[in-house]
Amino acid sequence: MKYLLFTIALFLCINITAQELPKKSKVFVRVYNNEGQKIAKGKILKITDSTLVLKKGSRSITVPSSEISNIKTKRTKGHSVLMGALPGAALLIISDDAYAVAASILLTFVGTTAGIIASLFKKSTIYSFTGDIDKWKGFKEDMYSPQLY
Repeated sequence: MKYLLFTIALFLCINITAQELPKKSKVFVRVYNNEGQKIAKGKILKITDSTLVLKKGSRSITVPSSEISNIKTKRTKGHSVLMGALPGAALLIISDDAYAVAASILLTFVGTTAGIIASLFKKSTIYSFTGDIDKWKGFKEDMYSPQLY
């Protein structure tokens, strides 16, 4: 019996790796060029010394670090509002009963309000690069450090 429990505990603990940095960042970023135009967005797959590789959907986007001026983390505030309103709007589209329509309008209002409140507390970080390698390395370390959110 104790061998069985030991084996189960061993298999449960096999994924524990202390003091090891994650292999990739799961942070959503928006990448801007020198003119302030958004040139790419997505989750970070890999950061090298000269490129930033992002995943958007099923494809990957490679952006050279020489083209990057600013990187902003997290999504825009409008995204939070839209995601909050989406369930109520979807219910409004498919409902045909008067009570369901009233409930979906209320759900849309509550979801929009929740999205607005959530966007007020969203702390987006802006990383600025002017060809400085130290800032790029600092960004790389920040993205590969364990995330608290």
